[in-house]
Amino acid sequence: MSLLPTLFRSALLCLLLSSCLGEEVPATTTVAAPSSDLTNDLLGTWETVELDIQYASFQGGDTAYAELIQEADWGRKYGVRPPSTVFTPDGKLRRTHRLRSGQVANVTHGIWRTQGDSLLVIEPNVTYTYYPDLRGDRLQLTGITDQDKDGERDDTYRAVYRLVSRTR
Repeated sequence: MSLLPTLFRSALLCLLLSSCLGEEVPATTTVAAPSSDLTNDLLGTWETVELDIQYASFQGGDTAYAELIQEADWGRKYGVRPPSTVFTPDGKLRRTHRLRSGQVANVTHGIWRTQGDSLLVIEPNVTYTYYPDLRGDRLQLTGITDQDKDGERDDTYRAVYRLVSRTR
């Protein structure tokens, strides 16, 4: 039996609890006019229900790896609740990771804004760009990221969120 799946799950849980989701943005990014509709539509609390990451080269090695976490997997496989992210009107966000018992395991604070057709998220020591697709109470964020933190932005990232509550 290979240790890779066990090591991967441990690494993934650490990444999730560290809020290392998203895509780093180069300093030369051109800023477009914000979309007021998307800005207003994102306000509220969103729960991550699905996470799909395709690693082109896992942790710098030559092995490709894929991980799909569906809603039931958060508790069953990882012993946690789906992370929740609150987007506030003042451009701040709070992502909370909880254990299955409800105990808070990690909270990340950041700022956010829409930028053209993308969502810019700045968290401690990292800036991410997501490409949102909002349909009703479902939000899908996609991008090319460095999820395994091997220094290469070569991982395909997709997350699906469900609106839990609305704030304006």
